[in-house]
Amino acid sequence: MKFVISLIIPFTVYANPINVIHENSHELALIYKTILENEYFVPSDLITLKETKDCSLIKKKGKLDLCLKNNGDLLVVSVDREFINDSLKVFQAP
Repeated sequence: MKFVISLIIPFTVYANPINVIHENSHELALIYKTILENEYFVPSDLITLKETKDCSLIKKKGKLDLCLKNNGDLLVVSVDREFINDSLKVFQAP
């Protein structure tokens, strides 16, 4: 029965485990995204850019959430070390 339902209602879950969140610093957030893509070879499909009014207001915790403050400071909001060790180790470090 489960197989039949999956054929009738196919769906795909897209997850972006790396969130680069910024406080009105979209250009600088794009630079960090480019660094992750070009230096660490992380596929762009795994990275999302989001905006917030204040990094301290972030409640949802993801696999790797980075927040870029208006003054240029980059904060690690949340990190799942097991995810980093198991999933992201396939990407090459500089």
